[in-house]
Amino acid sequence: MAPKFTTIFASLAALAFTTQAAPFQPASTQAAAAKQPGAGLGVFIDNIDAQDADIVPNSYIVVYNNTFSDDDIDTHQLSVKTTIAKRNLNKRSLDGRTLSTAVNTFKMSGWRAMALDADDLMMNSINAESMVSYVEANTYVKASALQQQNNAPNGLARISHAEAGTAGYVFDDTAGEGITAYIVDTGILTTHDEFQGRAKLAFNAVNNVDTDENGHGSHVAGTIGGATFGVAKKANLIGVKVLDASGGGSNAGVLQGLQFVADNAAQTNRAGKAVMNMSLGGPKSRAINSAVEAIAKAGVVPVVAAGNEAQNAANVSPASAPNAITVGAIDQTNDQMASFSNFGADVDIFAPARS
Repeated sequence: MAPKFTTIFASLAALAFTTQAAPFQPASTQAAAAKQPGAGLGVFIDNIDAQDADIVPNSYIVVYNNTFSDDDIDTHQLSVKTTIAKRNLNKRSLDGRTLSTAVNTFKMSGWRAMALDADDLMMNSINAESMVSYVEANTYVKASALQQQNNAPNGLARISHAEAGTAGYVFDDTAGEGITAYIVDTGILTTHDEFQGRAKLAFNAVNNVDTDENGHGSHVAGTIGGATFGVAKKANLIGVKVLDASGGGSNAGVLQGLQFVADNAAQTNRAGKAVMNMSLGGPKSRAINSAVEAIAKAGVVPVVAAGNEAQNAANVSPASAPNAITVGAIDQTNDQMASFSNFGADVDIFAPARS
């Protein structure tokens, strides 16, 4: 029987709310930093409502107008790379971080962008280019803090029955075989027995440690495809590491992970046979939401947590991405929305999170 998305989607829905989100926790030095980009000329940013503590100082995401050709954008990005490689040498950001001399570029289903560190003058010059649609301040993201489900078998049963309190887990006999789940998170401990050789860490935007240094991504992978309590017990699991040992990262790193997903799905003929889970979140970002849309266009189904701050999911990315399947949380015993769950029109479905 051909593999079906129903099984793997159920696992991702369950995953999205076996977790409860923690608040963002950037370094304490950033709390005192001025609104991006700080002193000087200032830079107009699209995400002007982002809180100071959520912003990575002197770090930006530039999104291009889609009316310009790839050749024009390639030429512009090459020019920026050449300039930044020299201009950022020995410079520091407002919080004392050494400015990166690298520029990361993104190209997904016609969506073009780049992420870079820069001073005000450089960013004002870039922002003035007619091919630039908008500029965002790079913001921090955080993995959802794990909440332990005391009765995992009941949790599995709940996602396969319409009525609360029913027993038994019913699933497609393929159990996700032939389907790939990209897990954009802290990585995966691929040697764990639960994964039975079906897991690998294929991309790392964080450091040179190619394993899960936090445990969050491995927990997520186990919920999706673990042999014991996983919903899709035969699915292939690909770790995309964008969060560090503390479970933190930034939108610039997340975009690198999404670029990998788009490229890998195309190169390995997984389009139409893959899903992507993002159990993370940060302030609303038009760039992140657009990249998630590009992932969907590339043939990978994006499933994301609505977030657990008891607020409107419209304020959070990727939860507010229109093309994502956004999952809220319920108490599995009574079908009531969990008190911590985000809510609103952007939430597509609810799944058990509290036993």
